Amino acid sequence: MEFRPIQLPRDLHPIGDMICDAFQYPENPEWGVQVDEKDQIANSIRTIRKLWPLIKVMGTFSPPMRDIFRGYVAVEGGNIIGLTLLQRRGTTDTWIVGTVGVLPEHRRKGIARTTLEKSIDYMRTRGAKRTWLGVIDGNVPAQSLYQSLGFKTYDASTDYTLLQSSRVQTPKIPDGYTLERLAQFDWKTRYELELRIAPLETRQYEPIERGRYRQPLLMRALLPLLMRLQRVKDKEYIVRAPSGEIVGRCGYSASMRGKGVNNVYARLSPEHPEVAAYIVGYVLNKVVSLSPNLRVEIGIPGWMPAVAEAAESYGFTKRVTYLKMGLSLE
Repeated sequence: MEFRPIQLPRDLHPIGDMICDAFQYPENPEWGVQVDEKDQIANSIRTIRKLWPLIKVMGTFSPPMRDIFRGYVAVEGGNIIGLTLLQRRGTTDTWIVGTVGVLPEHRRKGIARTTLEKSIDYMRTRGAKRTWLGVIDGNVPAQSLYQSLGFKTYDASTDYTLLQSSRVQTPKIPDGYTLERLAQFDWKTRYELELRIAPLETRQYEPIERGRYRQPLLMRALLPLLMRLQRVKDKEYIVRAPSGEIVGRCGYSASMRGKGVNNVYARLSPEHPEVAAYIVGYVLNKVVSLSPNLRVEIGIPGWMPAVAEAAESYGFTKRVTYLKMGLSLE
């Protein structure tokens, strides 16, 4: 068995296939990669493959661009059987472990541990100060592995799903509140909002830093092209309180191919729960109008109970809860 760094672009398609096969849980099928998600993964990989020459050139001028796809794979018989995928968060010293997976028939051989340990060593050589990952609450073997390597649980987030998506009746926006468009690259508004609303206990592993929100110039040029090729339409809005202060943001990502998954999201200060039902309903209606008949997902941190309650009132049901686990690399 060989352990080596990811080699792109040749590993793109094998990694996509391996992820779809690795993340299946017969006893908890809702945890696994769904059929519509497989299509979305395949579409994303095709797009990245098409743009790879451009991405490679951009990486020679922009260090953050070089750190979009990093990690290690385990190879046996010429096939990828396990992997750990990494990504630097913007231009910060925080890295995200996006995926740790092993094909079912190769588990309990230390493969996940080895690819993750090599990835941790790599992040340290790149000057990373911290990293974090998400693990399914209930996936005891994975959680135990991360704990043995020093990861600590610091937050949780739940994915909700809506199978039968349709327009919903929403309440009126509360008096004095307004919803306004947010420009795609208005990083300062996002940054300042997070400084106000993100819980202190999450900031050890997810500090609120400018480099997390301020996209490099080359990335700003690439993202619209990625969205166009994937045929995805997205918009984002800010929520302004009667005082004039921005207290939340929400948005949607709609698949215009008639395949894949639609997504909505909301970030809302817990001090303003009265506006949660309006903003969740608003973005749900927007995405359903643009892209009907597809499943809709929303991920909600545990510290936003009003948003979770609003989602459930529109028919969203809990799919899976992820524990966020962080590791200091200093």
